[in-house]
Amino acid sequence: MSLIKPFSGIRPIKKFAKQITSPNISYIKNYKSNNKLNFLNLLNTFNVNRSKKMLNALKQKGIIQQDQLKHFYLYRITYNKKKLLGIVGKINLANYDDKKILGHEETFAERIKKRKEQLLKFNSQISPIYTTYRSNPSSLKKLNNIFKFKPDYNFKSKDKCRHELWIVKKTNKEKLIKKYLKDIKKIYICDGHHRIQAMLKSKKKIAPMIIAFPNKQVNILDYNRVVKTSLKFDNIKKIISKHFILKTSIKSNKLKKNQIEMYANNKWYTIKLFKNSKELDVTILRKLILNKILTNNKNIKFVSGFRGKKALENYVNSKKYNLAFRLYPTNISQVLSFAEKKKYMPQKSTWFHPKPLDGLISSKIIS
Repeated sequence: MSLIKPFSGIRPIKKFAKQITSPNISYIKNYKSNNKLNFLNLLNTFNVNRSKKMLNALKQKGIIQQDQLKHFYLYRITYNKKKLLGIVGKINLANYDDKKILGHEETFAERIKKRKEQLLKFNSQISPIYTTYRSNPSSLKKLNNIFKFKPDYNFKSKDKCRHELWIVKKTNKEKLIKKYLKDIKKIYICDGHHRIQAMLKSKKKIAPMIIAFPNKQVNILDYNRVVKTSLKFDNIKKIISKHFILKTSIKSNKLKKNQIEMYANNKWYTIKLFKNSKELDVTILRKLILNKILTNNKNIKFVSGFRGKKALENYVNSKKYNLAFRLYPTNISQVLSFAEKKKYMPQKSTWFHPKPLDGLISSKIIS
């Protein structure tokens, strides 16, 4: 029996697909839209009832429709001449307790509470939870063969990636997918820990929609921090210098493992960490720097590496924050290792790029 099952997905009719789907807001610079149909507007109302009305309006107008039969869905993202090949289906949360579905990151209790309220009221999952599984050259070859037919959707989005979606209706393709999925023994949550925890805490019979990408194709970017602290910069430098070597760095510095970059007062600094430390860079940053300079966890913002160093500079130069920390990316081997050992990285340790669009494939949470 495979861990991933077919389901009746909800998707836009083809002529509206590009118009209503949206990448994560982090990918969109200075987002402004009068397009009421777009899923980004739907998600950013901060009012669940209003979001639900907007979603129902899309259904009533026939812009999004639910498939009558259960299918697997194939999803390919092309970026920088690389490809991510994903299989979309549903999982049984009972497998979370059986250690067949594994997480790797800590979560924020308040965010889980909000997610739970939103999910139960909204009763819709508008993008799949991003997961991975162990792969090898032989399995990747089989996966490539499964994708060898014309997609139902094919377009470029605002994240500068090409997104393609297949609805698997042919029996022979479905058999190939089922055979392929039997070899997947464990699923690792990459992005979506808060949603999974919210679903578990709801105590409802929920089958989350996931997308499973092979670990050999998964790409992780740095996930950085900007912070606001009342401490004077000289005191911050003293705290850092107690444990690390702190030097000014050139702007074009290429970050290495066991290094953190810090931006303050229009200058970049390099913080050299312990060599061959068993601790993650992000854990060292939290334990020995952030916990000593921050009195309030609300004074920290997490910034995707997709936005580059300039975004970090802009946050600090705007005076909303006075420090930025840039981290070397966590790698997929560390993610799998932490998950299997039931160890958890600090919240927001990993930014997986690229991501599936919101609204291209959706599902009901409670049928």
